[in-house]
Amino acid sequence: MRSLGACSFPFIAATASMNWLFKPYRKSLGTERKFWFLLIIGVSFYLMANCIWFYMQIIYGVQDYPRMSHLMWLLSYIFFLIALIYKLKVLNKSVFNNPFFYNALIFMITAAALSIHYLIKPALEFSDNSLLLAILNLSYQLINLCLLFMIINIFYYSQYTQMKKVLLVISTGFFVQFAADSIYSYLLIAGKYHTGSLMDPLWGLSVLIIGLSSLYTSDVKEETNWKQDYNVKNSGSLFPYITVIALIIIVINSEQWHWNALVIGLIVTFLLVIMMQILVIKKNGSLANEFWYYAYHDELTGLHNRVSFQRDLIKILDDADNLNRRAAILLLDLDRFKNINDTFGHHIGDLLLKECARKLKEFTGNNDRVYRVGGDEFIIILSNVTEQDCINTAENILNVFTKSLFVEEYEISITPSIGISLYPENGVNSETLLKYADMSMYLAKSKGRNNFQFYSSELNEALLRTLEIENELKKAIKNDDFTLYYQPKVNLKTREIVGMEALLRWKNSRLGFVSPAEFIPIAEETGQIVAIGEWVLKAACKQMKEWQKAGFSSLRMSVNVSVFQFQHSDFIMTVKTALAENELDAKYLEVEITESIMQNIVDSMRILNELKSIGVKTSIDDFGTGYSSLSVLKKLPIDAIKIDKSFVDDVADKKDKSLVNAIIDIGVNLNLEVVVEGIEYEDQVSHLSINNCILGQGYLFSKPVPASDFEKIFMNNEG
Repeated sequence: MRSLGACSFPFIAATASMNWLFKPYRKSLGTERKFWFLLIIGVSFYLMANCIWFYMQIIYGVQDYPRMSHLMWLLSYIFFLIALIYKLKVLNKSVFNNPFFYNALIFMITAAALSIHYLIKPALEFSDNSLLLAILNLSYQLINLCLLFMIINIFYYSQYTQMKKVLLVISTGFFVQFAADSIYSYLLIAGKYHTGSLMDPLWGLSVLIIGLSSLYTSDVKEETNWKQDYNVKNSGSLFPYITVIALIIIVINSEQWHWNALVIGLIVTFLLVIMMQILVIKKNGSLANEFWYYAYHDELTGLHNRVSFQRDLIKILDDADNLNRRAAILLLDLDRFKNINDTFGHHIGDLLLKECARKLKEFTGNNDRVYRVGGDEFIIILSNVTEQDCINTAENILNVFTKSLFVEEYEISITPSIGISLYPENGVNSETLLKYADMSMYLAKSKGRNNFQFYSSELNEALLRTLEIENELKKAIKNDDFTLYYQPKVNLKTREIVGMEALLRWKNSRLGFVSPAEFIPIAEETGQIVAIGEWVLKAACKQMKEWQKAGFSSLRMSVNVSVFQFQHSDFIMTVKTALAENELDAKYLEVEITESIMQNIVDSMRILNELKSIGVKTSIDDFGTGYSSLSVLKKLPIDAIKIDKSFVDDVADKKDKSLVNAIIDIGVNLNLEVVVEGIEYEDQVSHLSINNCILGQGYLFSKPVPASDFEKIFMNNEG
């Protein structure tokens, strides 16, 4: 009865396990499906082994395990082993690359030594010179050791996969099986085992647990690649040392001091521990070198970093002081780098920084060091130099960046602005020199970028004023410091006023009147131009509506728009809001933009078309001084071009006259309204009228004036 009971439970467990394992097999694909299939085959052989045993008991009354059952059980173990090996292969990374491998190997050598000494050797002696029985006993022990090695690795790697719970349960099931086999072998050798003992249900329990793992499967059909974390804390645990100590205690208590499996296992594990420590020391040395490298180098470009710059500069300044020499630092900042990041993405921005770093490294050679000290900021230190040497170096750097840089499929033009500070004239320590170089670089940007500037006391005053303007600008709208002046736009033949241009003026309580040429670039640089431009649009539309109510219905208001405001995502909505709030028809508003919009022609075309759909007129201001391309100009949905003052200052000159005539002809042929700016003399009007130029504005007719004065000028013109 005990034998029948011992056979029935594994039979029931195997049947239930197969039924559970079919569920994930049907739902899975690819590698997962193969894994579950191999487990099902293993359980199938286990079930057949128990069926054979059950049959032999019922028919022949045999209580001992038949040899055919042993073969079936052995086949089931082989397929279980193949399934676990296959699962580990899915890692796509060798377990030998992980520190845990050595821990598992030490444990396995210890387990193998114990198994050989206490189980395998006695089992072979127990085989009674039967070759088949010896092979079976040996095969069971070897496969069990392999299974143990697999489940240790499976247990470890399970924490880095989506199937964590599944693999933990499977590992538990196989560990119970290993324990059952080890107990069985020990009891059999000791002559204490009998069929139907209390340990027999352990085999059935192990198969049942393996089947229960299917209950933790999710709806994921294909297991993704496993991700290993090479910085796990337990990779350097005490586990291998405890294993070696335990083996030492066992060897001492074994009372067999001659060469045997225990002694050999102890020596091998001890050598592995030593090898592991050597590898740890080597790895720590590599990490220390790597940490040291990145402490002084920029990770992205490989250039020296700010820490390295400060360290090197101290030494260079000390040498310069001792040898009575001069030194200099050149601070480079890439112009409009943020626009490149925003347009192409940070990946392209990073690649561009690497390409710029390579260019600078090639330029300086091996004698001078280049440092990356910020996002798009680089520094070059020059020692034993004159001011002329700094000029030559800065000019050469600017020449290096005249050619476009190729980043993946993009051709990108980038220029640097360079600030220069000298030692000892501008400072005697790294902090001061860097601050003054930064101030100089800021001045270079304010002067149009793509140039270099030296630090000077005058520069310091200019920058202090710039900072003051920047701070006061933030409060200008709230304090109602802005006002609009208006300059008439005149029909040159009839001298009738047909419109006006709104021009921004700023009077600050501390700074007084500040020129637009001074505060507009600062507003653009700091991003305040968007809010200021919105105020201008609303104020101009409001004034236009008031004049219409006063009877000035034939006029059109022109408003200058910065390229930064024009390309802002809320620009179209700002225009619509300004018109709607003042109930102004869109045809009475004209937006003036500069040729710089052609640098981003795709977005500019979209915005211009939206303005046209609203009914707002558009014109290109200062035409001929920027980026105009005739092939692009003919495609732009604009209504007018404004010829810059510089073209008509000497319109009597034959060359200037021919140039102005050509621009007027272009505008007329493209069916565009042509407006000439900066008219100051009657003879300019005469020359322009002959050439079919209809509209103009300038001091000849009126300077920009407040709204009340413009009303008087218009009334006199009407009268």
